[in-house]
Amino acid sequence: MATEIIIEKEKILLNAFQNKDLEILNTLIHDGAVFILPNGMQLTKQAVIENYRSGNTAMTAIVASDQTINMFGDTVVVSFTLHLKGNSIGNSIDAKFRYIRVWKLFDDAGRPSR
Repeated sequence: MATEIIIEKEKILLNAFQNKDLEILNTLIHDGAVFILPNGMQLTKQAVIENYRSGNTAMTAIVASDQTINMFGDTVVVSFTLHLKGNSIGNSIDAKFRYIRVWKLFDDAGRPSR
């Protein structure tokens, strides 16, 4: 059950990045999230959303492949390859990158699920 939820959330999240859907990005990304970019740069959730809002980052295509999901209680680690096309902070992108994302499952009241 939780694996299917994570697969669906991943699809929604990647679609939101490609479509610059800031409302969904704000909902799905935890306020304390940290993004490590392929160049080693570290960004907060607020910085990532601002980059999309301002137009500094715009992806025209995002294709995920080679996805692996590992569950540890209410924490899920997803590793995958993304083929990204677009622009990010003044740099043109058309490349594949390997990512790791950590999800924490919460109930409707915001408590970690059991």
